[in-house]
Amino acid sequence: MFIRLVLSAFLMALMGPLAASADSTLEIQKPWSRATPPGAMSGVVYMTIKNNGPEADSLKSVSTPASSSTMIHESVMKDGVMTMNHRMTLTIPAGGSVELEPSGLHLMLMGLAKPLKAGTTLPVTLTFEKSGPITLNVPILPPGKTP
Repeated sequence: MFIRLVLSAFLMALMGPLAASADSTLEIQKPWSRATPPGAMSGVVYMTIKNNGPEADSLKSVSTPASSSTMIHESVMKDGVMTMNHRMTLTIPAGGSVELEPSGLHLMLMGLAKPLKAGTTLPVTLTFEKSGPITLNVPILPPGKTP
């Protein structure tokens, strides 16, 4: 288990920022997900999306063959209760970045075909308004671990 964790961390360090394409202004940094227990029907994906360009771009949709539905969600605390709100788009400001992290913005995978297994990767395609589709191989970490 420890060796897998070290290997995952090493691979993530090697990946560094993941540029969308040669002409894109977006960088997808530190994508990750957590393993899910047997029978789990949902999972999450986190990352940082950095926009190095002079114009804002918007994340319009997300897909993966690992789930029947994938959405942009935002966790919000209201009156002492944490709720998740679906967002249709996510704007990445010009020269700025957006963090997708636990207890905040995240990508929600619903209807998992099978559990997410630590030490493997998950193909995820992000489709942006201006930059188009960007496909990532997201490392899956053991439960409770973060990069």
